[in-house]
Amino acid sequence: MDELPTQIGKYRITGAVGRGGMAVVLSAHDPDLDREVAVKLIRTRLLSTPDSRSRFVREARTLARLSDPHVVQVFDFQPEGDQPYLVMELVKGRTLRQVINLQGPQPLARVLDCAWQVLRGLDAAHSAGVIHRDLKPGNVMLDDRGVYKLVDFGLAEALDDEDLTTVGQVVGTLRYLPPERLAGHAPTAAGDLWALGVTLWELGTAQRYEGGELLLPQAPPAVAAWFATLVAANATQRFTGAGAALAALAQAMPDPESISAPTALTQTHQGAIGRSTADLRDGTGTVLLADHPPSRASQGSQASTGEGSSITGTVRPLPLANDRAPRFAHPRIPFVVKLITAIWVISSAATLIVGWTISQRALDEQFQMMRGELQGIASDAAMQIDAVAHARLAAKPDEQAPEFVALSAMLVRLRTNHPEVRAIYTMAQLPETPTTGVVQFVCDASEEVDRNHDGVIGQNEERASPGERYPTKDSPELLKGFSAVSSDDELTSDDWGSWLSGYAPIRLADGASVGLVGVDLPADRIDTLRRAFLWRSVSLLAATLVAFLAAGALVAFRLRRPVAELQRGMLAVAEGDLDVTIDVRSRDEFQLLAEVFAHMRDELQRAAAVRVAFEAFVTRTLSERAGIAQAPEAAGARLYCHFAHQQGGASSHLPPRLALAMPRLFALAQQQGGFPERVAAGGVLISFPTTSEHDLPQERAARTALALLAELEHGSAGILDLAFGLAVGAQTADATNAAIALGQAGAARGIDLLVNAATFAPIRPAFYADRVALPGQPGEVYAIKGAVSA
Repeated sequence: MDELPTQIGKYRITGAVGRGGMAVVLSAHDPDLDREVAVKLIRTRLLSTPDSRSRFVREARTLARLSDPHVVQVFDFQPEGDQPYLVMELVKGRTLRQVINLQGPQPLARVLDCAWQVLRGLDAAHSAGVIHRDLKPGNVMLDDRGVYKLVDFGLAEALDDEDLTTVGQVVGTLRYLPPERLAGHAPTAAGDLWALGVTLWELGTAQRYEGGELLLPQAPPAVAAWFATLVAANATQRFTGAGAALAALAQAMPDPESISAPTALTQTHQGAIGRSTADLRDGTGTVLLADHPPSRASQGSQASTGEGSSITGTVRPLPLANDRAPRFAHPRIPFVVKLITAIWVISSAATLIVGWTISQRALDEQFQMMRGELQGIASDAAMQIDAVAHARLAAKPDEQAPEFVALSAMLVRLRTNHPEVRAIYTMAQLPETPTTGVVQFVCDASEEVDRNHDGVIGQNEERASPGERYPTKDSPELLKGFSAVSSDDELTSDDWGSWLSGYAPIRLADGASVGLVGVDLPADRIDTLRRAFLWRSVSLLAATLVAFLAAGALVAFRLRRPVAELQRGMLAVAEGDLDVTIDVRSRDEFQLLAEVFAHMRDELQRAAAVRVAFEAFVTRTLSERAGIAQAPEAAGARLYCHFAHQQGGASSHLPPRLALAMPRLFALAQQQGGFPERVAAGGVLISFPTTSEHDLPQERAARTALALLAELEHGSAGILDLAFGLAVGAQTADATNAAIALGQAGAARGIDLLVNAATFAPIRPAFYADRVALPGQPGEVYAIKGAVSA
């Protein structure tokens, strides 16, 4: 492994970014421009190879010819000396290979977003006459704001350049080479499209392409047809270049509803604004129409609109009509009632669950004891029966036989000694029993009971006759009783009613079974026992619930006074009274809360003085950072950040922590090529000039707004009352006015980032948004929720 240098030219090396077979990429600091950069070096062992140096020079010259947000930028190049180096933009993110390995297959929305962005980078290259020749997942970077960038142009060549590749020589990664290159033909722009198709397929499937047909997973017909053209085996049947593929993709791109949302939305953008407007009605009756369903990340924090609909995410709480005199809705249900109810419901639910569990366990134990008692009675009876006589009776049933009379009398005595038993009988198997499961009664000494209380012992209430057959399908444990002591696991039903039965085999001296004794306990006996047990349990639980209700009332009334005092104080502060005091005398946590309240009130008193002069501070900060007054207006996109609500011609006071957000906004805009122009209409206007023919400055502006909103959502500064408007236009003034109008409309309705249709259409594949209907705004307006690939 090559040893890392500490200094390359003026650049101080800070770490390693990546290593390849021919080069190593290091992170470094540029002292002149105070920025982080990437420095690419040829590996030491290859420095003496002329071909390696030539390819290195070619990569630098190729990148220098390209200017596109989706191609890594080159800043500096030093081809001579012992250690030639190339200084490039430092992309903070992952390669697509790392994305695939870490996250698995990506949803169609992200695959198409990748295609759309990479094709823009390829279009810039193809328009400049450059073929990449080594496009693969490892050479596409996804930065932390969802931007895909082409890297590693070490194998790139001009369409008319044959200096480094002889005829028939194949250079590149084999899996991503198109069929014509494997056959030895010269590289073309269509070959880059084939490589992109394989890359997109691997991104959507998380599998390595090993040959065969390429089909994009879950693609609608129009997208599938576009993809089939992209990866056609015959190069002449593919798109002629990235520009043609990009135009065709724009036509084939499905509606947002037809493709799934990301399976894992990052907190960077989606956490701040990745939510749905979902049938919101504002104060004017305007309906905001949801263009996308809420994402999974948004479904956990919904707030009722009061009209049966839900607001999540893109829509923040609406600003107050009067910051100095807000109106608060008093609770319909007092806190004391809620607390008593909560204590009682929670404790009651816990008691019921525990009580029910204990009762069921006790009943199960009683049930098992009954099974054991029945088995014992059956075993006792089986030991008293003459097995030889029982075998003769089974072979020739006869109620007049002395053996039958003696057996019946003995069974009746057992039933009398165990009054809970209603049925006792003996049975024997038949020759067909193993196949049919049918057995026969030998002697039935059961009690005859008028179960239906009609005054007549019916046929199904009489004893079974000797030799009467009985199908065991209703008593699955009965057949086991011929070989071992057993009992039913649960109640069984037959012509004589519902029973719980126990069985024991009747055995000869040699152990052979000649029948069984069955003992039945009727279901009504078991139900009576269960009802008695449950009644006692319910009585105990009812007493416990009453006790919990009394305890909840005691706790709630104890807390009522300090809670009411804290509520009074907070409402007074919210209405502008910073001199209010509260009286909490309890020596517990409420006293601590009262002290904290007093401290917060004092801090608000000190902050009030700061708010009065805050707009002047913002104006001064803008002038110091960027010389706004002298900044020329340039064509491109305008991003308006609204941070003050206009009331009666004068802007309202702003929270002091906004001073922390503005410098961060300027820094994020600078990273995306934007600069603040001026303070306007209670906010700040930021310009994003168009840098090249293929540049979409509104994309960079949208990512700036998303990044700041995400930082404010998750950072220590808390959520600030910011709203962004974004627009492009043929005239600079038109774009400026449209951006300001959108920002103010978003602030009035609690929407984070609004763009008009003309601005959003070219960047639609990269972002999720809700379609919004706003009065006074021509055409459709979109509320951007997040970036597809962020």
